Amino acid sequence: MLPYYIDQSEEKLLGSGTPVNQHELRCGMCARELYVDDEGYRRYHEATDSGLDNPLRCDNCSDEYDDLAYEG
Repeated sequence: MLPYYIDQSEEKLLGSGTPVNQHELRCGMCARELYVDDEGYRRYHEATDSGLDNPLRCDNCSDEYDDLAYEG
């Protein structure tokens, strides 16, 4: 699942996504709009339906999370 996000500083319409990444979801940390493919969308819903928190993170939050986890 490779998310595609909208840079809010750019003039883009919501819902644009890409032909592959059509499903809009939100980053679990910063709530930035992300677009995922069908497989990513299915895995997201399986995780949330089973009671897990939103597992999806944008690139910036993923890097920050990895840094915090490494530093302990």
